Amino acid sequence: MKKLIFLLLALSTLISSCNKVLEVNPSASVSSDIALKDSTGVERAIIGAYSGLQAVGLYGRNAAIIADLAADNLVWTGTTQDYGQIPNKPIPADNAITDGMWSAAYDVINRVNNILYKLPQIPYGSPSGKNSVQGEALFIRALMHAYLANYFGGVPLRIEPTLDLSNIDLPKSSLTEVYAGVISDLEASIDLLTHTGTVGRANSTSAKALLARIYLTQFHATNDAAFAAKARQMASDVIAFLPGLATTYAELFDPAVNSSESIFEIVYDIQNFNRLAQYYYTRDLNGRYEVAPSAALIAAFDPADQRLGSTIRFDEKNNPYGSKYNDVSGGVDRVYVLRLAEMYLIQAEALAYTNGDVAAIQNNLNIIRNRAGLPDTEAADIPSLKLAIENERRLEFAFEGHRWNDLVRTGRAVDVLAIDPKFTLFPIPLSEMQTNKKMQQNPGY
Repeated sequence: MKKLIFLLLALSTLISSCNKVLEVNPSASVSSDIALKDSTGVERAIIGAYSGLQAVGLYGRNAAIIADLAADNLVWTGTTQDYGQIPNKPIPADNAITDGMWSAAYDVINRVNNILYKLPQIPYGSPSGKNSVQGEALFIRALMHAYLANYFGGVPLRIEPTLDLSNIDLPKSSLTEVYAGVISDLEASIDLLTHTGTVGRANSTSAKALLARIYLTQFHATNDAAFAAKARQMASDVIAFLPGLATTYAELFDPAVNSSESIFEIVYDIQNFNRLAQYYYTRDLNGRYEVAPSAALIAAFDPADQRLGSTIRFDEKNNPYGSKYNDVSGGVDRVYVLRLAEMYLIQAEALAYTNGDVAAIQNNLNIIRNRAGLPDTEAADIPSLKLAIENERRLEFAFEGHRWNDLVRTGRAVDVLAIDPKFTLFPIPLSEMQTNKKMQQNPGY
């Protein structure tokens, strides 16, 4: 009953936070039933779904921290014990951070499921408007199911809204079933969306980019070369459509620049802010210093690497801190979910793990390295190229939420992090175990 109340409250307040993401007019006084009866209400509801992505458990904080803290890019330097538990395995099932990740993702899933449930009954002036909303909702649902699968493995695949007690408890779907649902949503999303759109909202290019990532993950899970080929093709489509990488790496994190490299990002403003800079910055710089770059990550950078200054800086006491997010007081730093550099490295990884053309793999690596001011890669065979790709991803996407998933996807987490294989999955949160009669805990917890 506690879970039902939470979900129904989330639905009833769906519209209350919608107005702030993309300057949509206030709608806090409009109930969800009324809001989802016309196209204006649906537009506010989809904005509300994007607003949900700003949550602390998602891109407002933990999507950009946990993947590095659970792996080897960040160390805990703060006072919040729940963060301190993340690097140590096993993570307790009552950890508040993982609980927040789970509940925030399912809150967003329920928001878009309500839109998809109501949408067929709602009149639109043109089919394109309805198609756009449907495509965006499917993209967001796919993104959230993939986010959960990255950390928890098989999870309940929720494709219907929680309206009453009839479907509040769901068992886990297998990981294969979860990714099949994600792929189905993204394939439909690609067909429904156009290539263009507003910054911070999904389009067919962002759906293709996410699908490239999912196909690569599925390849590693199944060893089916067809998934690797699909990953390369999706990444190729995105590369062909976009104008190219940002001229400099620093440009990506310049608040005055909307980078052409961005594929999908979370947009913040002074009313809807994140606290990433505060959690990365040292106390002498008015931050909390909850996490800090690891010595291993600092050592992994070549001193000539131009990414270093945009990723890690040192305060007057020589304490290292993450510097991709810099707005300590306002919290309006953009948070990337997908950007073009990843597409080149997806192509390279898919080729490397299927014994593909060495020169093609090197070329994609060199595109990323050269932008960073580094010479061409010295890796010249498949084993060394695999490690070079892993290292390039570590440096390119530090503090952007990739490291843990990269190591788990490729089967390298056990060796690199020296952990038991069963702890490559996070525990199902205790709150879910206590309220979902059909839920089973992950092994080892």
